[in-house]
Amino acid sequence: MKSWKHNELAEDLGNVKQTNFLDIPLGSVTMEFNTQRADVLEVKPSYTRFCVSIYEVKISRADFQSDVRSGKWRGYLDHCHRFYFAVPAGMVEKQEVPPEAGLIVRGETGWSTLKAAKPRNIEIPYTTLLSLIFARQRINHSGLARERLYKLERYNQTKSFYKALGQRLGDALRNKDEYEMAKSNFERHTERVHELIREGLGENHYWPEWELRNLVRQIKEKAKAS
Repeated sequence: MKSWKHNELAEDLGNVKQTNFLDIPLGSVTMEFNTQRADVLEVKPSYTRFCVSIYEVKISRADFQSDVRSGKWRGYLDHCHRFYFAVPAGMVEKQEVPPEAGLIVRGETGWSTLKAAKPRNIEIPYTTLLSLIFARQRINHSGLARERLYKLERYNQTKSFYKALGQRLGDALRNKDEYEMAKSNFERHTERVHELIREGLGENHYWPEWELRNLVRQIKEKAKAS
């Protein structure tokens, strides 16, 4: 069984619930005393069945038992229609969960609900709704900042790519010019050798390279023999 860290488990649940509302203050942290924070908050997008669910993440049994005994978790009930404890599988039995709360667990293959929370028909506090609006603004701003950073990185990568490509093309063109020059020099020298042989033999004849090699070999053999 995987050993979860608190924020890691909260982020995993947020991904499954498709919510970015993580560690959300339930009211003003400056104007209110001891404002609680929701580990994961999910909003059902519906005008007729609007529902706010809060998930309190626990990664140790001792922490869960302490929260239940102290009644701290009840502070979340005024801010949501459904309240859940979210824990690793095998840590808490559903019989241990208070009647007003639900239980969702993370197993090897994903999340599953062991106990559904009973919906409560309450009005979500105005300050809590404001906290959600402010959190969404921060999330959007963070997303735009990440997008700008991504575009800047892509621009720099593209710029570097085209710079390197230009250097390679320049090298290729220079190499091509050098090749053409070397080829021209070789052909000129070869033609000069042909001319010298024709002059030496007194014949106006063009020999293929393989005949020239044979001819040179014959000349060398005759020179050795003499």
